[in-house]
Amino acid sequence: MVAAVALFAAASCNKELPQENLPAVGETVVYTASTDGADTKAVLDGTVSKWCGEELITLHDGTNAFTFYANAGDTPVSKVDFTYTPGEGQPEFTATEVMAVYPSGDYTANLDEKTVSNVVVPNNQTLADNTYHATAAVAVAYSTTTELSFKNATTLLKFKVAGDDVTSGCIAAEGDISGTFDLAYNGGEPELTATTANQWVDFSKNDDFLSKEATYYIAVAPAALNKITMYLNGAEVKSKTFEEPYQLKRNVILDLGTITYTAPETASTVYLKPGVWSADGAWYVAYFFNSTGNVAVKMEDTDADGLFEAAVPEGKYSKVIFCRVNPEATEFVWESVWNQTENLSVPTSEDEKLCYVINGWESAEWQTVPEQPEEVTPGEASEWALVGAFSGWIDKTFITTSVSNVVVLENVEMKAAEGFLVRKPTTEWADKYGAGNVNYIQANSYITTAKDGGDMCLEADGTYDIYFNTTTKAIYVMTAGTDYTTAVEQTVSGKEPEVEEPEVTANMLYLKPNSNWKVDNARFAAYFFGGTPGEIWVSMADSDADGIYEVNIPEGYDYGCNVIFCRMNPNTTANNWNNKWNQTSDLTAPTDGKNLYTVKDGTWDKGGGTWSTK
Repeated sequence: MVAAVALFAAASCNKELPQENLPAVGETVVYTASTDGADTKAVLDGTVSKWCGEELITLHDGTNAFTFYANAGDTPVSKVDFTYTPGEGQPEFTATEVMAVYPSGDYTANLDEKTVSNVVVPNNQTLADNTYHATAAVAVAYSTTTELSFKNATTLLKFKVAGDDVTSGCIAAEGDISGTFDLAYNGGEPELTATTANQWVDFSKNDDFLSKEATYYIAVAPAALNKITMYLNGAEVKSKTFEEPYQLKRNVILDLGTITYTAPETASTVYLKPGVWSADGAWYVAYFFNSTGNVAVKMEDTDADGLFEAAVPEGKYSKVIFCRVNPEATEFVWESVWNQTENLSVPTSEDEKLCYVINGWESAEWQTVPEQPEEVTPGEASEWALVGAFSGWIDKTFITTSVSNVVVLENVEMKAAEGFLVRKPTTEWADKYGAGNVNYIQANSYITTAKDGGDMCLEADGTYDIYFNTTTKAIYVMTAGTDYTTAVEQTVSGKEPEVEEPEVTANMLYLKPNSNWKVDNARFAAYFFGGTPGEIWVSMADSDADGIYEVNIPEGYDYGCNVIFCRMNPNTTANNWNNKWNQTSDLTAPTDGKNLYTVKDGTWDKGGGTWSTK
């Protein structure tokens, strides 16, 4: 660190107005603010602070705080007029004695003691060449006229950077350099006393890179320092410990010199786990960039494990943006991007977290790359099984393939609209995966299932090879002998099949729904199970409009069979568990002539009921 350099500025030459010339009550009030030893905010003109652009200050009369406004224009000036005009519901300004504070804020003031409370030196500042964060350098004035001569209450730290692709940093000090302070000013030197203070200031350049040619300034409270350390891009680059506390001085620049930064080696590969981004067939791009250029790399899922990867290109690219791209786009252009991350730092070669995980539309984070499944021998039984109506709800074990995390069950005869799930037989229903929200899966398509996701079903009868990715939990429905990697992702339900009703006998069962079940134009169906034909759905009808619905017991069943009465979605015609709204418990049709089941009043699912004779 080199020695401090004092600021200087042109003296104010405003003429003071006598008290009798103060503005009348209710009129626009004008105060003229000037420099006094470079004691104002805005920009540094050489080493002189000046006003620039739109500015706000607070004038406090000891009771009320008033916000005054000035537009100093684009050219820095050492003097500017601030005005206040009462709006509707706002108090008029009649004060003849004020404490004035820059920047404008929610302050309390004591004019007798010449103090201001709740003054903030920000601990996060934005850098710009040859100036400082717009509201960081706190300044104060006391006046009994319409002239305000501000004095700075802070210190400026000055530095330059020698190094590539620096976007952010931190000044850490063993001393209170930012936070909330009480400010005392009795006409001499402004003094800051910490109330809730921090020992650091973070800084950045609006997601841009710091320039090697620029000179930067950070405003801090004039604390006594035992140690000061600078970090760039998270790496410690300079530190000094003082044998005795070093007292920063108000209105003085402490030059930290030119800070050298050497960028660490980046990782060779980064990964993306797209999560909710995986919908609608999108593809992904890693857009790498630095201060000298950029390159877009299409990400590939080479292992079919749900992780997309991109090699970090040569050229020390320090930043990356992951992009979700419209599948109709044949090449990467920003107009085709559906979603994108913020500007991210490319992990270094020492980082363990190389996988960026999209947890939700508004949530994402770097994580370690998920471990890959162990290698397995194709053709062996896996721990996963397919279960559903096609098997009489008996587990059919998937067989391992040459891809470690993909299992298959070949030549499965399945019917349209009949439910099925994937599960681990060893845990029964604790590890059950489905996707009832994507019904009627089409041939040669895949969908991503979810735990407890609801029964799935197919759009058409057929003989299929069913594949399951145990990592991504995607299920592939392929016509027998078709390569699963050719499957197209399906994210919406397919066409509801027309299912023929089964042959019936003359045996009848009846259902009397309660008032709950009748709302929303619900329809009704009976689900028969446990008989030799397997499970069978049959629609119910109220043929004589008496409020009682009837169903013929299908061929292969009789009184004494197992049945569940169901309240169904009226906007569908296929009977399956995905279209079911409510159901009774598992029932046994009586053999004593009682053939009418009445749903108990006030109930919905499995709420009880009674059998009687119709």
